[in-house]
Amino acid sequence: MAGEKNGLQLSRFAEWFGGFDIVVAVCVVLISTFGVAMVFSAGYYQTINSTDPDPTYYLIRQLLFVVSGWLIMLLFANIDYRIYTKFTYFALIASVGLLVLVLAVGSSVNNAQRWISILGFRITPSELSKVFMIIFTSTFLVADPDNIRTIKGLGALAGVMAIHFLLIVRQPNLSTAIVVAAIMFAIMIVAGLHLAFLGVPVAAAVAGYFYIITYKTPYHWYQRLTSFVDPFLDRQGDGYQVTQGLIALGNGGLKGLGFGRSVAKNLYLPEPQNDFILAILGEELGYIGFLILMAVYMFLLFRLIMIAMRARDRLGFYLATGVAVMLGLQVIINVAVVTSSMPATGITLPFISYGGTSIWSFMMAVGIALNVSKRSNSKIAAQQ
Repeated sequence: MAGEKNGLQLSRFAEWFGGFDIVVAVCVVLISTFGVAMVFSAGYYQTINSTDPDPTYYLIRQLLFVVSGWLIMLLFANIDYRIYTKFTYFALIASVGLLVLVLAVGSSVNNAQRWISILGFRITPSELSKVFMIIFTSTFLVADPDNIRTIKGLGALAGVMAIHFLLIVRQPNLSTAIVVAAIMFAIMIVAGLHLAFLGVPVAAAVAGYFYIITYKTPYHWYQRLTSFVDPFLDRQGDGYQVTQGLIALGNGGLKGLGFGRSVAKNLYLPEPQNDFILAILGEELGYIGFLILMAVYMFLLFRLIMIAMRARDRLGFYLATGVAVMLGLQVIINVAVVTSSMPATGITLPFISYGGTSIWSFMMAVGIALNVSKRSNSKIAAQQ
């Protein structure tokens, strides 16, 4: 009896911790663990220069974010993704509700109102909206495949996309608004949306760009759109952060200065543990370290795409596709911002930048993809 009981417990343990794409889980654990070390290094001088110096402030908090994130990933890896079809409109209401709430009572930092303060922690609703929109768009299209072909279905999706875009831009946070819209578009495309429809957002983006450039309004966006071309022209003003980031990357060279030896983090680069942590990584670990990290991201993205391709149904395919787009696009935008290849805007480097909501959102998203792989593997195993 004891042997049977132990065998049953081992079986349940294996079922809970196994069955999914373990390579994806290991990649996420490695990147996020590395992120804890980088946040500690990047934010060290920020903490010792504060009014209440604590060198381990960012280390402890990021470690808590990451460990709790692993638990979130494991939890969602064991939640049958098919259950999300029951929460289609809950995801929509929760997402829009939080975005409205942050504009009404959210905390404002550096002229950006993106956070809701709860028990000493700042929650970023726009980060959660990425996952909510993966769930909403996927389940909405699965509920009625004709939604991707009818005016009613396309109108509903376009309306949801527009509402999210406007609410997030209002914070302002253009890059996150772009990511949310791109996630929805990607899922719609794999569901059968004709590529010609992409002309609408492209035309709107081009028209908006020329309007801002011509009339210089909103002036904040005009500065962002023009300063990234040559940030050194306004290196003490709007181009300061990008300029310091570029100097840090150049200072690192091929091999880097060594872990913990960044100069830019010594109060030159503002908030180095956040969106511009890649600049500190490049300075300390060099171009080689940067390439290794990008290679790991690319491998992780490849595995997520394979999960999508091997999904057992359309819902799993859509969900995993949304997660892959969310990860890949955010890495591309963060790298582009730090290297001044696009206007500077606040967006985190997945699993590495400091911040609980970003970590939890990505862990949740990967957990969903892991469950898709788990269900696919169970189907393959059942057929063998």
